[in-house]
Amino acid sequence: MLTLSYKNFRNFLRIVPICPKPEAIGLENIPKDEPTLYVYNHITRRAEPMFLGMTAPAKPPIRFFAEITIVSNYQRSRTKEDIVDSIFSRSFQQKMRKNALTRFSFAKLTDFLTRFFIAQMSRFQIIPIYLHDPPTRDEELVKRHINKLALEECLKCLENHIPVAIAPSGGSTHEAAENPISQTIVPTLASLLYKRGKVVKIVPSIVKERPTVNKETYKKYLADRIPLCRFCGWLMNKIKASRYERPRLIVEFLPPLTFAQANPTKAEKILFITELQHAMYTALRKENSTEIIG
Repeated sequence: MLTLSYKNFRNFLRIVPICPKPEAIGLENIPKDEPTLYVYNHITRRAEPMFLGMTAPAKPPIRFFAEITIVSNYQRSRTKEDIVDSIFSRSFQQKMRKNALTRFSFAKLTDFLTRFFIAQMSRFQIIPIYLHDPPTRDEELVKRHINKLALEECLKCLENHIPVAIAPSGGSTHEAAENPISQTIVPTLASLLYKRGKVVKIVPSIVKERPTVNKETYKKYLADRIPLCRFCGWLMNKIKASRYERPRLIVEFLPPLTFAQANPTKAEKILFITELQHAMYTALRKENSTEIIG
């Protein structure tokens, strides 16, 4: 099955207007030739890794943590369901399942999309992790094994100055800094690497959308990538025929943080995560100074 490498896929998305194109702020905050861990927020239903990959430096390629279901046939039915819900509306799905012919065609299409998606993700050298709750004791052992391998792979990458990206809570985060989800994977990684003699630079990476990227606003984002459409919007503003607000998708890289402790307590880890999430929440809510009107 034809798929693209990380570099080619990144260039393809930046050149061909098939998805929103983010702009980067704070690239000077990204370390060079140092262990780097990008920590990004989850607000667009799994699209953040794509936006981060399009804006961060291309070399070396980022290794992303991601659930094992997107890089293997493990629980493929779940992956297929997620892909279908991400691409097709509920009403369209219902229409396609009304009769045998369209139901068969739709099943073949979604099966192809699932196989293509898994094949493509496998090209990106994603670090697979087990996120969902295991239903059995045996599955719990599988989860521990997979996540142990993921941790070892992450440390190996950081030691070799290959950047890694993670959403620390695995869900929608940074929307309420007063009640942060205090998972401690980020300070744990930093601590383990510190024991090996290196300090990881933790770069908070904020995906900002105006308006929120969803099925309703997607066309507006794509139109903004076409110069003629942008010109028409600008012209309508100039002649005051109507007000046109350009959609904006920004990835902001904040100054890096460090957690250089060999044997931190859980309370110290939670305090660091609280401060990290508060910094990301503040940046996420802060109005950007760049003019938005085209």
